[in-house]
Amino acid sequence: MIPRSIDLTAGGAAFGLAALLGVVSVGAFAPFGHFWLLPLTLAGLFVLTAHARPGRAALVGFGFGLGQFGAGSHWILIALSGVGGAPLPLAVALLVGLVVLLALFIGLSTTLAARLAPAGSGLRLLLWLPLVWTAIEWLRSWIFSGFPWFSIGYSQIDSPLVGYAPIAGVFGVSWATALTAGLLAWIIIRPRRTGYALAGVAAIWACGYGARHIGWTAPSGPAIRVALVQGDVAQQAKWSAAAVDDAISRYSRLSRGHWQADLVIWPETAIPAYYRDVASSLTALGHRLAAHDSTLITGLLRADTTNGAIYNSVVAVGAGHGFYAKRHLVPFGEYFPVPAVVRRWMAASGMPYADFTAGASEQPPITAAGIPLAISICYEDIFGALLARDVPPAAILVNVSDDAWFGRSIGPDQHFEIARMRAVEVGRYLLRADNSAVTGIVAPDGTVDKRAPDFEQAVVSGQARPYSGLTPYARWGNTVVLLGLLITAVGGLLAARRRRPR
Repeated sequence: MIPRSIDLTAGGAAFGLAALLGVVSVGAFAPFGHFWLLPLTLAGLFVLTAHARPGRAALVGFGFGLGQFGAGSHWILIALSGVGGAPLPLAVALLVGLVVLLALFIGLSTTLAARLAPAGSGLRLLLWLPLVWTAIEWLRSWIFSGFPWFSIGYSQIDSPLVGYAPIAGVFGVSWATALTAGLLAWIIIRPRRTGYALAGVAAIWACGYGARHIGWTAPSGPAIRVALVQGDVAQQAKWSAAAVDDAISRYSRLSRGHWQADLVIWPETAIPAYYRDVASSLTALGHRLAAHDSTLITGLLRADTTNGAIYNSVVAVGAGHGFYAKRHLVPFGEYFPVPAVVRRWMAASGMPYADFTAGASEQPPITAAGIPLAISICYEDIFGALLARDVPPAAILVNVSDDAWFGRSIGPDQHFEIARMRAVEVGRYLLRADNSAVTGIVAPDGTVDKRAPDFEQAVVSGQARPYSGLTPYARWGNTVVLLGLLITAVGGLLAARRRRPR
């Protein structure tokens, strides 16, 4: 047995080491992709909290969160200040506040596990730390509007553990990853149990590998030709007076030679205008496309004149038709939950302050080549349960984004990694058109068929097949993993109660 975890009063060594482990863990996520780092760094955290009392466990977990979220989400500063126009001190304050809030969730995970299991026990490492970690990740995915970025399951998109995603979603992958970390930590805490621990790791990874090769869904028709257009319009110029004509001209030029495709996709707000202002031009283009049985999907804004509501929308013209309005809006990006006095200050400072309106939770699917599509706009693709509700009838996933807000940082690659997980969860092709980064075609198993170079004008042309059938996750959403967590927690509590001396 190793000594008790390092005393935080001695220079805060355990806190500092946990923060360092959090920083290193970022290497498991895109664009680095060293998925094996995550179980190792998380095992290090579990070792540091294995003998800790709840208060100390909370501080060590908080340190890990500060390191991970601080190192991994620094690109938010670019979105807030470099592109969004917020004063730098305000942007820094908002980023620090977000990192602290997210780190508190990690601290909550470790302190709850410390309260539920004795120090140094296998129950803490193998049951409560993995279980509570996963439950808190799920909580973080929806509370305060939700921010599931850096859920550890995303780091395993290219590992055998991704096989759990079609069954229990990204949180099922997180649970398997955290349980792997617990077993590795058990080797350090209880070296005599090394054989059992390695057997457990092998079983978890072998089952994930096997599940990855189960054909939950199957092709339901011939492949369609697609063209995903990346215009690479600078954010500073996107909303200028001449931006609308320039955008239509640029995207039309890039699409020339691809109008024969069954589906052409332009990104989020590719046309930076209200639909009513460009309806005649889009209608004329639609007539030409319909003659070739082709459909164009493009992002733009849509206003409701009856109530003044503004929607971040997608419209389809040509052989396909329909509208989609974004359902899950970005707080402090698409709506501002602030008092009127703050809103007036934002307006006087030249910062965006107007609110979008969320679209209806149930919207008829847009079709192309007779195939129903599940549309999501930008940030929506980080919510797996939201997209899972669209299949069936949707046979292909389509996401339009504008990650130029993240600048030339690791943010766009992280977002694309998250989007890839959505394809795996529901067993569908994903077509993603972004303004600058990342545009690509993702197969139902999460592999990237084609990808455009970042921050260049480009067109990704290829094929995508419609798929039918339901994965367990598409059928039941997060219910699978939540029920598993609940059953395991109840079993753990009952077992602990039986062992407790009278």
